[in-house]
Amino acid sequence: MRLDTLLGVNQGFISRAQLRHAGFTSHGIRALLAEGALVAFTRDILGRPTANPAFKRAVTMGGRAACVTAARAMGVWVLDTDEFHIIPRSHNGRFRADGQVPEPVTHWTPEPIEPDHYRLAVESGRNALAHIARCQPLDVAAASFDSAVKLAMITVEELQRLASVHRGRFAETVALVTGDADSGLETLARVRLGWAGVECRRQVVIDGHPVDLLIGDRLIIQLDGKQHLEDPVQLARDRRQDRRLRLMGYTVLRYGYAEVVFGWEGVLAEILASVAGLAHVAQ
Repeated sequence: MRLDTLLGVNQGFISRAQLRHAGFTSHGIRALLAEGALVAFTRDILGRPTANPAFKRAVTMGGRAACVTAARAMGVWVLDTDEFHIIPRSHNGRFRADGQVPEPVTHWTPEPIEPDHYRLAVESGRNALAHIARCQPLDVAAASFDSAVKLAMITVEELQRLASVHRGRFAETVALVTGDADSGLETLARVRLGWAGVECRRQVVIDGHPVDLLIGDRLIIQLDGKQHLEDPVQLARDRRQDRRLRLMGYTVLRYGYAEVVFGWEGVLAEILASVAGLAHVAQ
């Protein structure tokens, strides 16, 4: 089996034992290390020098990337943070302190959702979601779960089945999941508005385009992720759509990542004021 194929199984990492089992001799392994094709991160675990830096740090410390660190690498929506989450590679394992910043947020899972002891560098997606449910605020966890569903990592039905077994925060998070959110910000806003007693519909198609959230008949809430700031064409398209919707009689409130994540009180106050002014009611 080719080296690239072997490394692809474990995100760019492999043990010496796995290499020998695949037919690589001790001499061949030393040659790969000498030529820089592989780097020794521990006495037994080797990997690509270009592997994910968070994964390399986790392996070197004797663990696997976990929770939001693992989920982010899988493309799941998580809060923009430099936190580093890790779980021991073995059940009774200990971490090797490395003195790096940020300090690791450590996790232990006596009963993981699925066995992933064979994984060298990063825990499984389902176990990462379980950690997120216990570690992150409930609305943020729901946003990550919705994102995982959108990525087809898991279905709402499977989450509900797991929630019947894994109670507590996992079940609480699943109860907030719809599976049709277009972004993590949409889930955050939807959940928080629900907590404030404001009902909204999701992804309603108006003027040929889905809007993020619709309150009543006429109040539209649009959420812009950071990609909108990086894509002027998309930004201009969104603004044109806002103008068309306003000409059709809708009130459109548009918020970005920083406003939703860091300034929610102001966002909620503006939405509640609009509802109080009957902006959501068709005239």
